[in-house]
Parts: sequence; C-alpha cells; structure tokens
Amino acid sequence: MTISPEKLELDAREFRRIYGNGGKISWVAAPGRVNLIGEHTDYHEGFVFPAAIDRHVRILGRARNDRKVRIFSATFNGSYEFSLDTSMSDVKGWARRAEGIIRTVLDAVDEKHGLDIWMDADLSVGGGLSSSAASMAVLGTLAALLHGRTLEKIAFAKTLQAAEHSFAGLKCGIMDQLAILLGKAGHALLLDCRDLATSHVKLPAEWALVIMDTNVKHDLASSEYNKRQIECGTVLDALRRRRPEIRSLRDVSFNELEAVRDECDPVGIKRCLHVLSENERVHKAVAALENADARSIGELFAASHKSLRDDYAVSCRELDAMVEAAADAPGIIGSRMTGGGFGGSTVNLVHKDQAHSFAEHVSEKYRKATGIDGKAIIVTTSDGVVTGNL
Repeated sequence: MTISPEKLELDAREFRRIYGNGGKISWVAAPGRVNLIGEHTDYHEGFVFPAAIDRHVRILGRARNDRKVRIFSATFNGSYEFSLDTSMSDVKGWARRAEGIIRTVLDAVDEKHGLDIWMDADLSVGGGLSSSAASMAVLGTLAALLHGRTLEKIAFAKTLQAAEHSFAGLKCGIMDQLAILLGKAGHALLLDCRDLATSHVKLPAEWALVIMDTNVKHDLASSEYNKRQIECGTVLDALRRRRPEIRSLRDVSFNELEAVRDECDPVGIKRCLHVLSENERVHKAVAALENADARSIGELFAASHKSLRDDYAVSCRELDAMVEAAADAPGIIGSRMTGGGFGGSTVNLVHKDQAHSFAEHVSEKYRKATGIDGKAIIVTTSDGVVTGNL
C-alpha cells in the first residue's frame, strides 16, 4: 500500500490549520476490506476470504504535553475531545468508538499523554467495506505509536474486535480486523476464524475487483446481526444435547443438522444451513482462484448470494437488484453481496480490460431498477496498516 506524499502533505496542511505548527507529526493509514466469499461465518468460527483494498482511513497525530485528546474527523466534519484523567464518557457514534479504542490501547501505558488527531478517508462509510474497523485500527495504532509501543498484529486484532463489541455494540467476528492488519497486495487472505491461521492466496492478475455500492443502508444491520447469532444458538443447543463437545457450527455436519431439524425452529435451521454451506464454498473458491477458474467462481458467488438472501436473510431489494444487474454485464466473472447486508455493496470479479464497461452497465441497470444512483469503485488489493512520520 502506498499513500502518496502529495496526499499526506495536504493532510498535514489541514492538521496544522486546526492544531497549529510545531512538533513531529506521525501518520497511519489502514485499508478497507472486501470479503470475496465467506459471509457471516467468522463469528461461527468458520472460514472467510477477504482482501484489503486500496481505499483507506488516514490519520495524523502529534503528542501533547497534557492529558487532553482532541480528534477532528474530516469524514464527519466534526470534532471531539476528552481527558485521560476522567473515565469513559457516554458519548455515542464515531466519537465513542474513537475514545474507546484509544483508552483501551493506552491501558497498558504507564506514562500517558494527550494527543492531537486529524482523520480523513477515501473509504465510504456504510458501504460494507469495514470503515469502522479501519478507523479503530488507525486510532489504536497511532495511540500506541505516539507512546512508543509496537502492537503485535494478532493480539491487536483481538483488541479491535473486543472494542467493536464494547463500544459499537456489534458482536462481530475478527475477519475485518485481520484483513486490515494482514493484507497483502495482489492477494486475498484465507482465514480460519477458529485458530486464526492465515494464508495469502494470489489473485489472477488479469481479473479486477469492482465494488458496487448500492448507496443504501437499511437501519437493521446491528440488531439483525445479533439476532442471527441467537437463532443459530438455539439450534446449537439442540445439537449439543446430542454431542456436547460441539463448540460452534464449525463442528457440525450437514447430517447432524438434518437430524435435529424436527426439534428446531425452521428459521434457525436455515440460518445454520447457510453457515455450513458457505464454509464449503470458501474452500472451493480458493481452489477456483488458484486455477483462474472463472466458471466455478461465478457459480460459487451466485450460490453464496442466494444463500445469504434466502437462508441467512441479510440481503435486501437493492443488493439483489445490483447482483441481477451484473448478471449480463461485460466481463462478469462473479457477483454477490459482501459485508453485513441490508444495504452496502456487492463484490464483483471482472475481467480487468472490461472493468469500466462493467461498472457503467451495472450502474445504469441498477438505476433503472431502483431509481437510486449506485457507486462503482474499481479497486486493487492492498497491503495492511502502514505508518510513517512527516
């Protein structure tokens, strides 16, 4: 991942405009991520296959000689400050996540000092590209950097996940955090969410990633996200009555799920069926990508979207319309929703020489179907979090 010196200089100019001149300025940039396949499997200790992308949250910071932390977010055009001498405030939204992760990282620091922080991003908020996790990653990294600490990546990913649980109320898995920290340009990351084993899988050089943002975010994601865990949990209870050593859906076979069908709510069975089948699709997709097997990728992406729509029920009219618009688009290899659902984006693998034609075709068909202007983002894969000084 490369952040241009010109962009950093513009960022520094804005930082100094707000906070004044003087002192060393450090910077951190974290990529967003797109999940190629393996949706809603991470918090069931399953398999996921994300890639970091060349859209970032950028942050600049400077140490203060007091205990005050001041944050300005250009993305939200808002500022927030708190004191390290007081306990956690009851602020909401982006400021709560920012304060929470900074305090969490600095818990391990004996001699704390204040910070001046400026943030911006070319990563859209609410587009299913993990802007929240990227923001928390840069804030935590900067707080550590300006206190002389180095964060081990796996441990930091767990810290970021716990912070999402505590400060955003979202019982997410650990995929986003690890993809952002461990990303590698030209590759996707196969992640086992049980033991956190990872491997980088090279993507075909002649294929492009196109993200199609529906420009819609239904206000359901957080509540429905947690509800899906409860629905799966009731089925797990029935499965454990037969085999107590089951820890998660990762340990369950299709035959075992079928055996408890009559004991469980049909909705819960459908939710679990998605998780089991999606884990299988991840492994098949890795093999297909290694062989540049476009036909198999297309079939796997289609099956994944259908399962997310019908079994896990996290798609929506706009996401379905975006996938349908891609079906006959120039250069299409595969299309599916990505991220938590209820809006956000689709991920599309496309032949690189037709990426722009693909984006135009899908945008036009989506607009005709929904009356909404979507947004096409042609991306490349990226390295993970990087830091530097100005």
